[in-house]
Amino acid sequence: MDKFLRTIAQTIAENHMLVPDEPVLVALSGGADSVALTLALRELGYPVHACHVHHGLRGAEANRDAQFCRNFCRAYGIELDVQYVDAAAYAKAHRQSIETAAREVRYTALERAARGHKIATAHTANDNLETMLFHLARGTGAAGLAGIPPVRGTVIRPLLGCMRPQVEAFLAARGQDFVTDSTNASDEHTRNRIRHTVIPALLEVHPGAVHNAGALSARLRQDDAFLEQQAAKLLAKAAQGDGWQVELLRDAHPALRTRALRQLCAARGVPRRDFTARHIRALEALLENPRPSAWVNLPAGFVARREYGLLKLENSVLEPKIVPDAVPVRGCGTFETADLRVSIRRLEKNQVFYKSFNTFCVGCDTIDMSTCILRTRRTGDRLRLTEHGGSKTLKKLLIDKKIPSARRDHLAVLADQNGLIAVQGVGIDISRRPQGGAIFEIQFEG
Repeated sequence: MDKFLRTIAQTIAENHMLVPDEPVLVALSGGADSVALTLALRELGYPVHACHVHHGLRGAEANRDAQFCRNFCRAYGIELDVQYVDAAAYAKAHRQSIETAAREVRYTALERAARGHKIATAHTANDNLETMLFHLARGTGAAGLAGIPPVRGTVIRPLLGCMRPQVEAFLAARGQDFVTDSTNASDEHTRNRIRHTVIPALLEVHPGAVHNAGALSARLRQDDAFLEQQAAKLLAKAAQGDGWQVELLRDAHPALRTRALRQLCAARGVPRRDFTARHIRALEALLENPRPSAWVNLPAGFVARREYGLLKLENSVLEPKIVPDAVPVRGCGTFETADLRVSIRRLEKNQVFYKSFNTFCVGCDTIDMSTCILRTRRTGDRLRLTEHGGSKTLKKLLIDKKIPSARRDHLAVLADQNGLIAVQGVGIDISRRPQGGAIFEIQFEG
């Protein structure tokens, strides 16, 4: 076994990519890297089948590449699946660049062709360095700087330990030709400029630049995996009810806090692609915000809220309830809108009454039934809860009771022309307490 094959075998073993005799699908473009990967896996004894994705781009040249793959696979007795996709139409429909669209439709096509098997792509150590430099220039964290992972889901990269000259030497030794994508010669795309200008300059500085970058990738992935585990433990420790304790997240080491926030958002469905360092900074500021009910917007309609000592994540902003201006309340019975509901009944003499935070007892003679209404809170609402205390604005009472701001416009309020009678979750105005006459039991529901 030559050095090239030994390197691939070692990469497969170290990263647990395949077990002996496991079938594998190779993403075959017809270029040097994918042709070498197909032959190498075949020589290592793996049952190989291939898939060529025709993106509907590059016209006659793309047709040439597809035909080359057919001829190549026929010569070696390899099963080939040619998938035709329209990358340009996909890019237009999803408002993406051609590069991004082509990558997405390519991997979708490969998954169809794989039929549950692993998918081997021909990324080399050179590709890895290009990716690291691209992420470095654009701005990234440790995960981005680590470059291309050897394994991601069902996708494996057995050539990551190999450099491009080794690929070409392997093919030359077997007299195997390949095709070249003419767009690779253009510096229109950022990666091509890195390949043609930056990497040659680095190799002049040090011939081992590509190899050294691969070693750095491995160390960064190892460190990042450990920190991700610690961040997950932090999240588990901070979890409380339907939120996470602000103090524990705020006081954690930044390396863990930022990862924990990313994990939290990803687990709740915030799209990773749209979640950036700017959102992390906003979440960290939210943890430091002294306001007990602060919030920040996140991608895809998600909202992070600080509700006193807890950080909560919602999939959308709670909209104020749409209710009529007022629902008339006339005597006993149940009165409701689509979202608010109150039941009123007259208590008989000596009847047992169970008071709770949503059930109150008021004097019948304190209510003007001709003007009594059910509604949500309004600016200027005031309530006096105790004999010796003065009246306070309802807004201040809700804050004092630590009722989250997102819920304050969702509480039922009972009022008449003389002011508030009772507020859901808060209490009754002291002026409405029974004075020895008939009594109403008021129960808010929901």
